[in-house]
Amino acid sequence: MITIYLARHGQTEENLKRIFQGHLPGVLTEEGKRQAAELGEALEDIGLDAVVSSDLRRVTDTVRIALGDRVLPWATTPLLREIDWGSWTGQLLCSVDRKNPPADVETWEMLYQRAGKFLDFVRRNYSGKRVLAVAHGQINKAVQARLEQIPVEKLNAIPLMRNGEVREFRLDE
Repeated sequence: MITIYLARHGQTEENLKRIFQGHLPGVLTEEGKRQAAELGEALEDIGLDAVVSSDLRRVTDTVRIALGDRVLPWATTPLLREIDWGSWTGQLLCSVDRKNPPADVETWEMLYQRAGKFLDFVRRNYSGKRVLAVAHGQINKAVQARLEQIPVEKLNAIPLMRNGEVREFRLDE
């Protein structure tokens, strides 16, 4: 059995501006840095074995703050990147017709499949371990859906994680 502590990065300037961040690096706000420190406090009594995270800056900065002086094996992977908003990346959320995404936006099905690939990666590399996985709002929903065997059609029923939030899950090997 693998225990996954799934967490979301701290608040970013882009979150506050309400833009589609997608694969942008993102810059933590002071509040985001505080959330990352609180994440670290929430995890301090948990005997983690490893960290796996998105390779985007807003996540790696969150991990560095959360871990503090704690030294753990840490792998980054694009499998945990946020949904790719394609040509919507960098645009205001209110400026697009969400019912008609452009062809270059990653679909929910594609995101769901990527979440499954991430869980396969965890099974292959972290047998019996307690793993902190730090990523983004939409990919975390997809990972949670896969862990709870919720179909992709019900992805939006999963509440979006708050910045700095962590949720615990078990993954069968």
